[in-house]
Amino acid sequence: MFEIQTAQMLNQSKQGNFVFEPVDNVCNVQIFDELKMETCGEMVARLNQIIGQLPAKPIFNTSAKIISPYDISPDTFVFDVAIDSSGGQFIAYKAIASMFALAKSKGAIIRTHNIGQAVSCASMLAIQGTPGYRIMSEFAYNMIHYGDSSARGNREFELETATRNKVKDRAQIFSVYERYTKLTEKEMDKFKTVESSGTLFANQCLVKHLCDWILTNNGNLIGRKR
Repeated sequence: MFEIQTAQMLNQSKQGNFVFEPVDNVCNVQIFDELKMETCGEMVARLNQIIGQLPAKPIFNTSAKIISPYDISPDTFVFDVAIDSSGGQFIAYKAIASMFALAKSKGAIIRTHNIGQAVSCASMLAIQGTPGYRIMSEFAYNMIHYGDSSARGNREFELETATRNKVKDRAQIFSVYERYTKLTEKEMDKFKTVESSGTLFANQCLVKHLCDWILTNNGNLIGRKR
């Protein structure tokens, strides 16, 4: 089975980030490696190509009641994104997040599934799936991204510029959590302790809207109580 899947991969990178050939309006995406442009560039380019071929459709209505993340009309295109990544570069995250936004603008659903860990920038990708279609395995965890606090430069003006950019990045990061979750900035700072290091487990993520469903080990789906 693995050999068949490998043959269907659209990018033959040796890294763990892959895009598979779309089948029946479903395109499987695997983000299993560190997020760097050298490990994600080919994947982003292929996603852009696939999305570019999609017909324009109305943006998916996320306010409708969703009884299951798998209850989707067959004529709706779905990107099935499995995530098990320790994060990486902010620039790589932004490239992938831009592809998510572009796909949504064409009426596609981004169904994310945190199967193990979604750390740092990968945390942000996991929460940016289409609301109602963000799944998390029972024993997976999400580690909040706080941004790189270090600023580098050889001259004073370089350090000042780097520091300003870090502040802007931090604001962008918080805006993503503010838009897609119920986490406040105060709560994010609260989780940034030696004990938790910003780590939230599946039950916490469900309550705080970092995911919409928990997939238990026996195959049951647990949603938020309405």
